[in-house]
This record gives sequence, C-alpha cells and structure tokens, in this order.
Amino acid sequence: MVDRVKSCCASFYELPVLTLLYGNALHPGGVPLTRQLAGAALVGRGDRVLDVACGCGESARTLAEHFGCRMVGIDYSEENIRRANVLTEDVGLADRIHFLQGDAEHLPFANDSFDVVICECSLCIFPDLELALTEMKRVLRPGGRLGISDVVLNEPLPESLQDLVGHVLCISGALPIDGYRDVLEKTGFSAVRTRDVSGVLSDMITRMERRIGVIENFLDREQFELANGLSASFTTIAEARDFVLSGGAGYALMTGKKPIAN
Repeated sequence: MVDRVKSCCASFYELPVLTLLYGNALHPGGVPLTRQLAGAALVGRGDRVLDVACGCGESARTLAEHFGCRMVGIDYSEENIRRANVLTEDVGLADRIHFLQGDAEHLPFANDSFDVVICECSLCIFPDLELALTEMKRVLRPGGRLGISDVVLNEPLPESLQDLVGHVLCISGALPIDGYRDVLEKTGFSAVRTRDVSGVLSDMITRMERRIGVIENFLDREQFELANGLSASFTTIAEARDFVLSGGAGYALMTGKKPIAN
C-alpha cells in the first residue's frame, strides 16, 4: 500500500497538464514563496542545499541562481528528474545543480551532508512523515537548517476527502500547525518557527478556478488513470477546493535547526 501511494503521487505530478493548472512551480506561492522560504532558512552563498521532492527542479534553479548556493534535488519520479535535468541544462545551471531519483524516507546521502534541506508542499504526502523528517535531520550538518512549506488543517477533514485522491491533493495527509510543530520537535529539530501564509493557497485556488474551464476539456478520467491506477473525479477535486476556500485548510512556512551536540 505504501509503495502504491508513493507511485500514485509521483505519477500524478508527472502529468504535463498540471503545469497548465498550477504553473511551473507545483506549489502555492510559486517562486516568490520559494525565495521567502530560503530566506527564512538562512540559505547563503556556497551553501549545499537539498530539495526533497524537487519535482522538475524549479525551486532548485531559483535558489542556485538567486542565492548562489549549490543544489541537489531528489524526487521519487524518474520522469520528473529527467525533465529537471533537461530544463536545468537549458538555462546553463547544470554545473551547480544535481538531480537524482530517490525516496524521501531513505535519502541516499551520508550523514551531515547539507547546510539546508527544503521541502515544499510535499511533506504531507509522505506515508511516514516522521521517518522522512528523521532522514532530513540525518543528512543535515549540526546547526543546519530545515525549511518546510505545506498545507495545514484548520478544521477536521470531511470524510469524503480522506482517501487516496485527497492524499495526492495534499489535503488528507496535512496536519494542524501544532501537529507539524510537535512532529518537528519529536524528530529532533530545535528553534522551530512557523509563519501563516494562507493567502498563497487561496490565490492558487482562484487561479485554478479561472483555468479549470479550459483544463476540463482534456483532463479526463483516462488521463488520471494513466497515473498507475489513480482514479480521481472532478467532484473530489471540487470538494477539496471548497474546503480550502472555506478556511478549512491553510498554508504555512516552517523552519527548524539540527542541534549542535554539546
């Protein structure tokens, strides 16, 4: 079941049509929020930064170009890694960014390998959130920083959204802000800070609504089913959208630090 969830999530976010629906950065807030997250995580020139669930590498390219850091991106989807490499080569950043396929719950890096780890709108879709965070902490150097952006729940989730589709849409796996804080501290992060940026989520939903009329012309059930058996419906997507717009879910930036051992 766990592997099915991972495969479905990866395959869903490989669909080219999602670029039309979400934009190049498949997360709320796009590039401006990525820069804000990097600033909150104190990304600096020369830092070695890991982007977990990097997608097609939009955030990695943004950070390498604007912060002067060295980027590594990892994603469960081989197709996303292929696209990330092509796009990065096209803009002349291949010498500063490296992408590879891998699992967030089993990061293929040595201990203390990175100065910063970021993860945007993906933590809530990992089947074992604590294991993923433990792995992120492991690969951070002592004193290294973690930057997370993700969906947060403000109200109990309706039963109709507590399924695989809701999980892939980053709703059913989300936690309340205190839940994220608790799991970050439980996995050993210190100096945990959170910032509400829910406006970016409602803005994204509004943009999606403007585009959905065009998208619906070709985003049919068959295309969803191409994603390794993922069967979705526009009814479920609409319910998730309504839940967000009613204030049931929001969005937040979260940062923490790997303690320096005494």
